[in-house]
Amino acid sequence: MNKLILFLRHAVALIREDKLFSSIYIAGTAVAIASAMVIAIVFNMMLADIPPESNRSRTLYVYSRFIPTEKADDVPYHQGHSSVALDSCYRRMKCVEAATGILPAMQNRFAIAGFTTTDRLAAEQNTVSAIATDPDFFRLYELTFLSGRPFSEKEFRDGERVCVVTDKVAAASGDSPSETIRINDKPFRVVGVVKAVSAFLEEATADVYMPYTVEGMGLHPNNRNPLRNGDHYVDVAYQGNLSTRILLREGYTLKDFNTELEPLRQQYGAVISSQMGEQVEWTVATRTHFFHKINFFSDNDQGLASQAKNLMPPALLMLLFLFLPAVNLSGLVSNRMEARLAEMGIRKAFGAKRRTLLHEVINENLVLTLLGGIVGWLLSALFIALIRDNQIFLQMFVSRDQNVVDTGLQFQMFFTPTLFLIVFLCCVLLNLMAALIPAWHSLRKPIVESLNQKR
Repeated sequence: MNKLILFLRHAVALIREDKLFSSIYIAGTAVAIASAMVIAIVFNMMLADIPPESNRSRTLYVYSRFIPTEKADDVPYHQGHSSVALDSCYRRMKCVEAATGILPAMQNRFAIAGFTTTDRLAAEQNTVSAIATDPDFFRLYELTFLSGRPFSEKEFRDGERVCVVTDKVAAASGDSPSETIRINDKPFRVVGVVKAVSAFLEEATADVYMPYTVEGMGLHPNNRNPLRNGDHYVDVAYQGNLSTRILLREGYTLKDFNTELEPLRQQYGAVISSQMGEQVEWTVATRTHFFHKINFFSDNDQGLASQAKNLMPPALLMLLFLFLPAVNLSGLVSNRMEARLAEMGIRKAFGAKRRTLLHEVINENLVLTLLGGIVGWLLSALFIALIRDNQIFLQMFVSRDQNVVDTGLQFQMFFTPTLFLIVFLCCVLLNLMAALIPAWHSLRKPIVESLNQKR
């Protein structure tokens, strides 16, 4: 502990001794770290478990299509599920904690009587975006309820006109949570009010959440696209328009899900074939949240090696942002070491080892680098906060057809244990690249040359 205190005092004294050098070094480090951290924060916003998308690491995205053995040109390519597929297949699986079907907000825009827009609440006059879903949605996405509750299984099954709204909609429409609001001129009972979800959490963001079983709202969860059998079209009960999300139980993996799904897939494929009167293949494609958001390379493998491969482009870009400033900082360190050659020569003359002096120089620069890293982290957060409403930036998170309702930022987007580790590693890497080579070169000079440096 005493050595650490002495080291910190010595580092602070050196910073005070050469304030210009210290200021330039910290500023250069801050710019480098900020550039790299913008990339890290963006990927953190996409991938980390951030409320209400707290279960991203356990979420699967399931797509399916139905292909006759002899596929005709007019057979449609279909990826959606129906509520029948959710109930009779996915919700029967042991590894599945919740399976929800969603009609995304980008597809549903409704008018609310008495609703007044604000600059961020809606992009269209007097309309809101709505997610049509089922009760399992609120198990997958942990929305913060300010009052009330999610709609119940009974309300969902009965197709009751109930809904959950955000606090911004509740405030803008002038209705209290216990009152009825009119959506598309139809009365809906508000059963709960939740905190508005940032548009950067695309899967869970909307103004209104309602059951997809409500009639008269243009919702078609089971509106199947039939397969052609000769001159006739046959409805396949497992086809629908629902986007399927799976929440795995703790301890289960994508491999476990695919293994358990396979016999069910074959079983329901046989049912479909009997309906069609010919062999039909039901194929199911499943992606983790990582590959749902990031897929630079087309690869069916979703293991760690493939994840590392997909993270290589941003990682290389981060290294580039660190390397270029490190070259300039290395020149600064080299000039400073030349100015300190006499000091180093005296210390070597009194028995200081070259390794000890090298460690000391690197540690001194590490203090400056860490200070620059903190400033850079703050700059990166400020930069993202300033451009959060920029359309080009938003398109990284929000589907093109989805109207942004809220672009709020959360603390978890900027600070997680993983991000802290990234910042620390960036600082260490930048420090080593900038300080190691010039320090080693200067300390290799003979003691006599160092002592005569200022003569």
